[in-house]
Amino acid sequence: MTSTPHLALPLLAAAQAQKHVTHNEALASLDALAQLSVKERGRTTPPTSPTEGDRYLVGSGATGAFAGHEGKVALYDSAGWRFLEPRAGWLAHLESESIVIVHDGEQWQDLGRFCGTIDRVERLGIGTLPDSLNRLSAKLNAALFSALSVEEGGTGDLRFVLNKAGAANVLSQLYQRGFSGRAETGLVGSDDFSIRVSPNGAQWFDAMVVDGSSGVASFPQGAANIPRPNLIINSSFRVNQRNFAGGALASGVYGFDRWKAGPGGCTVARAADGTVTLTGPLDQVVDVVHVSALAGRANLGGVTLTLSVQDPSASLPVTVGTRAATIPAGSGRRSVTVTLDGNETGHVTVRLQPSAPCSFQQVKLEIGSFPTPWLGEPPAIEELNCRRYYQPVPLIGASSTILASFGQRVATNVIDIPCPLPVPMRAGPAFVTSGPAWTAAAPTGNQIGFYNNSTASWTVLTGSFIVSTAAMASPTATTIRLLATSAFSATAGTSGVLHLGSSASIALQAEL
Repeated sequence: MTSTPHLALPLLAAAQAQKHVTHNEALASLDALAQLSVKERGRTTPPTSPTEGDRYLVGSGATGAFAGHEGKVALYDSAGWRFLEPRAGWLAHLESESIVIVHDGEQWQDLGRFCGTIDRVERLGIGTLPDSLNRLSAKLNAALFSALSVEEGGTGDLRFVLNKAGAANVLSQLYQRGFSGRAETGLVGSDDFSIRVSPNGAQWFDAMVVDGSSGVASFPQGAANIPRPNLIINSSFRVNQRNFAGGALASGVYGFDRWKAGPGGCTVARAADGTVTLTGPLDQVVDVVHVSALAGRANLGGVTLTLSVQDPSASLPVTVGTRAATIPAGSGRRSVTVTLDGNETGHVTVRLQPSAPCSFQQVKLEIGSFPTPWLGEPPAIEELNCRRYYQPVPLIGASSTILASFGQRVATNVIDIPCPLPVPMRAGPAFVTSGPAWTAAAPTGNQIGFYNNSTASWTVLTGSFIVSTAAMASPTATTIRLLATSAFSATAGTSGVLHLGSSASIALQAEL
């Protein structure tokens, strides 16, 4: 045997002359291979100015002095280039890449290829340095976790498990910008799953919380695409029991149901597509009883409210209670948010008050700090809500109508007509009439007449008359009293029905 089996170091022969040459060659090879560190790998041409002791891994297609030595360790010493054949298990530090590589008997491989198990690593950094807090740190652009398939010996599933010590501890994923928190998901201080966000890393808002014991989700800040209750009644201006044709309204006069002109009056109209055009102040008084029914609150004192409209054509000045603001013009849902004083515990007046014509649709007042989509009520429900504040007496017919209740001549100058109300009113109502004239024939226009069924004739009025109530009206019923200054024809106790002309009206009002 002329050389060692692993490093191929030359051995001295018996009675060999110039033993020092062989010995020095073995030392030089040992110096080159022990604690092997190479400049670079894949080198195909020798460097122009090598330094003694420089080592390279020769790449394929090598030329010049490296030709024919692909895969070997090239060592430069005073005698020129020497080439050492690597063996399986050799380790080398690759200086150009700051990594350790291993030869597998055929080629050089990264050390990680042979690290099937790494146990009890105190810290690990990938592309960056770990520290005492972040003991596993990575700086990279992408990370992939893929399930081990059944064919590869796995199950095909992939579960990423995180565990915390106790319910009060934090188990979360924190999302940052510039190392300042902006969002967090997980079990933050409890066993309820939550999603929270922050504008600055210091102030946090819970966007969603899922109760760990029931699975019920809540949205503490609200949800922009889930409509909240609208505190405005007749927000689309569709209900029009007074048959308002649109136009000018004097201060305090109602047009479309629940909407009345503010100080100085206004001009308002509604197009077939629901677009409302308004100039001047228009008010709706929000009933605290209505608020309680929709929102479960006794009043709106100290509450944050958002008032919004759809597609305002111009800036729309508004007031909500004592707070003034302006809804900006633009397409889509446009809004303002105000917070009422704590002492605003009564009914709250909402006023829309553009000084020049402004068109919009779908008014909405809601509790919360941002607008949610407008959702209309079914027509029947919307009208029933309006009838709590104003409703015509029940009539039958079209151009000439009949009051849907029988009346009785109870005295010489009195006809009483009991009138139950289809919808209970907010409070005991007052009568509002068109100021009709009396006729002893089938009425037309703004006329009324009483047909006496007992005598099969129209009742004749002597003198003038007024429409009043027999007693204080209740929210559920009233008695219409026709009171003559002199007398009605026929005898007491006879009964009949009241007829109204096409423009005559009798209504009950309990507006705020």
